[in-house]
Amino acid sequence: MTRDELLILGADLRARSGDTPPAVYDLRIDELSLADSNSPQLMEHVRHLALMRSYQGRFVLLPDVANGSVVDQMRRHYDASAMLRLDRHRSALETVLIEPMAERVGAEVTIQTCADYIDDMLGGIQSAAPGDFLLWLDGIDDREHLYRNFLIQSSTDLLAEASASALGVIGEYGPPQSALFRILIDEFGYGVHDKKHSVLYRKTLRGFGLSEQYNGYWPLFDTPALALHNVIHSLFQSPRNFFRQIGFLLYAETSYQRSTGDHYRHLRKYHPAVDATYFGEHAHIDIHHSDMVVNEVVKPLVARFGEDVGQEIILGAELTRAAFGVADRHLLAVSQAFDAAVQAGEASYGLAAVNTTGRCVTPDNAAGSAKLQVGGIGQISAVAFACFPAGSIGREV
Repeated sequence: MTRDELLILGADLRARSGDTPPAVYDLRIDELSLADSNSPQLMEHVRHLALMRSYQGRFVLLPDVANGSVVDQMRRHYDASAMLRLDRHRSALETVLIEPMAERVGAEVTIQTCADYIDDMLGGIQSAAPGDFLLWLDGIDDREHLYRNFLIQSSTDLLAEASASALGVIGEYGPPQSALFRILIDEFGYGVHDKKHSVLYRKTLRGFGLSEQYNGYWPLFDTPALALHNVIHSLFQSPRNFFRQIGFLLYAETSYQRSTGDHYRHLRKYHPAVDATYFGEHAHIDIHHSDMVVNEVVKPLVARFGEDVGQEIILGAELTRAAFGVADRHLLAVSQAFDAAVQAGEASYGLAAVNTTGRCVTPDNAAGSAKLQVGGIGQISAVAFACFPAGSIGREV
């Protein structure tokens, strides 16, 4: 998708959003910033924003508080012709943004049976040390600001958790469908709204004084956070990816039982007043979900259709691992870069009010005297931000 096409699409989405849209109906993609820049990093970011907007068009979204006629807002937001103008770019965006990673992962995957892969993966995850980000936070006094940014970047998907994977349950494909549906039911709180995982996540956000609005922090999302969201959603948009979807669930449900336990302990140690139920619940329930995916979904499908299916499941799992890995490494790199800038007197911690109209800046086009908000961490000079990792986003305050 070319720069000119993005500018046209962005103007269309901006007009469709209106002047002061509720966060759930805000479709802007920073094309105004792109119009004044030839930055390759900003180009990639705007592409990811456009792809995210396309995927989110599949969701039923309602604002937290009515401001005007919600019926009129929904008619504009979900207008079939307008949605088609966005969605017709989806395949081209996936080709540029998602397929290269899938091809790299496919070339690196070790040929082995699915059963052997599962054994290796389970052993590796269960014996792994806590993630580098949490280990590093142990030695940082200002960890609250850096953890708050982790929550904001993760909210890209977690404020509508399991909505993407719900698309993979539709249809008719035998007993594995029922197992997947039981997992999905758990994700949605088994019909009890206060136990819905996205609601539990909102309670954690509240403990850090953060907004609970879906997409309320989109101007602060870094490109790797968007890329992780888009890799996940790309898997579930088409039934042709069904076995790769299973691979996503295999890796996610298995890794979450470990990583969420680490986050639960981190919150209990450093932020005991914050509701950490979201992480504690996952550390418990994902042990069962992992077992269900392995024994009630993967093994029956491979036995029924052969090892060709197993290889697709492995590819989906490894693509998921790769996307999470990129996002995790970027989060740590940004956190370390910002803390170094604070120590040098070039930045300060704190979350300013989100400026949805502020210019979007990437390290390769950062210049001048502007102050930038970096994620949920704090403010920094544009000159200092120029040294940040590629994919970082600064927003003029």
